[in-house]
Amino acid sequence: MPIEITVRHEKTNEVDRLYVEKRAAHLAQKLKKVDNVRVVLDRQRHLFEAEVIVEQKGSILAEAKEHSDTLTAAIDTAVARVLTQIRKAESKHEKAIVQQSKKRIKTNGADVQ
Repeated sequence: MPIEITVRHEKTNEVDRLYVEKRAAHLAQKLKKVDNVRVVLDRQRHLFEAEVIVEQKGSILAEAKEHSDTLTAAIDTAVARVLTQIRKAESKHEKAIVQQSKKRIKTNGADVQ
């Protein structure tokens, strides 16, 4: 699974790049069906900005943008937000499947509590 790292308005050192790769790999490991993870790093005056975009089958599955005083804090918060978004979407999807199956059972004559 490819991990794209884009840096704007600044050059990063190898330590920061390795940290981004580690966090993106952790994200990809937790989410099995991810095709691509893009991380965009930017610096606006005294704030760092990290944007994490997770793609699946050519479409955006989740994305988050975070500003912070340190680069690592911005990356950690953005990754946590992406994980939260994906967990919420998965739980909504699971609830919808359960409700559909209950409707099917009721229409077939059985009554489920």
